[in-house]
Amino acid sequence: MTKFIFAPLILFAVLLSSCTSMLYTSIDVLRPAKVTFDKDASNLLILNNSVSQPESYGHTVELSGDKKKNVSVNTDSLAIFCLSVLNEEFQKNEFFQVTQLNLSSVNVGNSFLSAKMPLMDTLKFMSQLYNADVVLSLDKIKVNDRLADYYDNEGNYFYALLEANYETTWSVSYPKLNKSQSYTFKDTIYWDAESYQRKNALDALPNRYNALIDGALYVGQNMMKKLVPWWDKEDRYFFNINNKVVKQGLDSVYVKNWNAAIENWKNGLAKSNIPTQAKMLHNMAVAYEISGDMPKAIETIKKSLAVYETASVMDYNHYLTIYQYGESLEKRKKEVENINLQLGVK
Repeated sequence: MTKFIFAPLILFAVLLSSCTSMLYTSIDVLRPAKVTFDKDASNLLILNNSVSQPESYGHTVELSGDKKKNVSVNTDSLAIFCLSVLNEEFQKNEFFQVTQLNLSSVNVGNSFLSAKMPLMDTLKFMSQLYNADVVLSLDKIKVNDRLADYYDNEGNYFYALLEANYETTWSVSYPKLNKSQSYTFKDTIYWDAESYQRKNALDALPNRYNALIDGALYVGQNMMKKLVPWWDKEDRYFFNINNKVVKQGLDSVYVKNWNAAIENWKNGLAKSNIPTQAKMLHNMAVAYEISGDMPKAIETIKKSLAVYETASVMDYNHYLTIYQYGESLEKRKKEVENINLQLGVK
């Protein structure tokens, strides 16, 4: 079954900015998830299989001039908030045809620190109950958080910090296939404040219980990047040297006419010296990538490197730009292959 992300693998906005002899822009690229679901899975059940963290575990206060001390914070609803927002994200994303949520924990143990997958009998029962072919279970959610403050002698102010480090363990199971896989992820969230008065800095931090709930919501929302391909921004650079042909090609870039830019630079190769040829080829590779032709982009950037390496004199920074772009294209190639697998694209 093909999963749908309603956008191409690359989005491009023409917002070119000058940086010495370069023009740069940001493009949105689709990143692969950490988890690859079976392509035939269409009905997801999100399951709570966690044991609540004790109030007295993992919460410290480390104020300057005082001894470190432990405090108690209610954390029994972290899993509920985390899973609820994750379910909402899946509902909006429509990655699966059906997404359902069971918030009542199916974990019959009392060990908070040990993460155990649900029993296969439990998974089969729940999957039949919800008619699900894949089960995503939260097997543990743990947070270690600390409240601290420092005095900045140079700025003569107090800096207050509330930091929360979450660790979650999940399992993806296919009950009909008797198959499960476990994953562990970590997320760090912090809140800070500054003031010339220590009390004001500390008072500006959120209530600790509310902060940990907000953190659990963030963990659930951020979990989507591990489960479903997600959008990220990357910079791309065009050489903007004092050359008529190069600048004519860039005129086409401004109006997103990639074919015209490529043809312009291609026709100018024979009349240019070796460093200029290399830079034209680099620009062509960027245009090929943005227009969606990854194989041609990789082929062209390899030509750019090969040409530049024959130059008697080269600008090392320019060569490094070309080399690093070639590496990023190879990485993108592997990512695209992974994304196609995750989206069920042949």
